Parts: sequence; C-alpha cells; structure tokens
Amino acid sequence: MLKRWLLVPVLALAVLAAGAAAEEPVQDVDYVLIDPQPVMPGKIEVIEFFYYGCESCNRLEPRLQSWMAGLADDVSFRRVPAIRRTAWVPLTRLYFALDQLGEIDRLHAQVYRAVHGAGLNPSDVPALEAWAREHGLDAGKLEQLMDSDAIRDRVQRAHDETVAYGVRATPSFVVDGKYLTEAGMAGSADALLGIVDGLVDKARASRGQRR
Repeated sequence: MLKRWLLVPVLALAVLAAGAAAEEPVQDVDYVLIDPQPVMPGKIEVIEFFYYGCESCNRLEPRLQSWMAGLADDVSFRRVPAIRRTAWVPLTRLYFALDQLGEIDRLHAQVYRAVHGAGLNPSDVPALEAWAREHGLDAGKLEQLMDSDAIRDRVQRAHDETVAYGVRATPSFVVDGKYLTEAGMAGSADALLGIVDGLVDKARASRGQRR
C-alpha cells in the first residue's frame, strides 16, 4: 500500500512533465524558421507585425498589453505595421505619425477602437480630423506628418521588413530574428502568445541564457 501511495506523486509529476513538453512549440506546426535577421546582442527581440484593420489584431491587443507588462528583462518588444497590400498604407502612415508625436502608448488601442468600432478611415480627412481633435491632437500637424517624406520612408521600411521576415498574415510574431508564428499556426489569436512564450524560451536556451 505504501508503494502505491508513493507512486501517486511520481505519476503526477510525470503527467505534469509530459504536459510541459507538449506545450513546447513544434517546428512547421506552431512556427517556421525564416532566414535569420539581425538581432540585438543580449536581448531576445519579439516583433509583432500587425495591421489596424485586422480583426484578430484588434482582439489580441488587450491580451498583448497584459503580456507586455510582464516581459522579462532579457526580452525586447517592438511593433511593425505589416504592409501586405497598398490599401494598408493609410493606417500605417497613421501609426508612424502617432509614433512621431510620441502618442503611440496613449492612442494605439484607441486607433483599434476607432477602426473597428466607428469605421475610422484615415483617407476620410474630416473623420480623421474629428478623431484627432477628440483625442487632443493637432489635426493639421497629424495630417502634415502623415504626408511627410519621413513617414513615407518609414512606411517603405515597414514594407521591406514585412517582405524580409516572410510575413503573410496578421498578427504575426518573429522571435529572435528566426522564429515566425502567426494566428493561423496557433489556431487562434488567443493561443498565439503562449507559442511566443515558448519561442522566447527556445531562443533563450539556444543562447545559453538564463531568465
């Protein structure tokens, strides 16, 4: 009887270990390897490729905000607006203009709400001006920035990164310049961040780093 009771915790640990192993991302199922891109020394970079008009990106954003709040010290995060077609350019210009104004932290989620809740179209100048004023922005300055050469250059770089990282859908995440995953692989946007965490662990192990 004693042996049987001793076996219970051992079996429980075995089940837990099997569960942990099952959560490790599987290549060509949960993620794919891409041509390695430059990475920051000493940091594991996570890039989110997103599009404001993407419903999955919109649903993911609250979870992503919580996830970002718990980032380990050895992980860096940045966003890149994906550009898969010309129609995505206006919202990309809006993102970079807000970034230039130092307003991304305050207004990133607000853009999602405006696009998906009120149908904001940045090509509709009166609607964009009204949205800008509602959020305490100088509408004229915002429009001027969106039409500037500096923003056009950033849009082009975002397009180049979209191509270089092999991004085909949004939201997509690239970890450590070589692991790419997206909602289609994860099965849902909700499951995506768990795979990203697994890829961060994988990158950490490949570098011989400890959290």
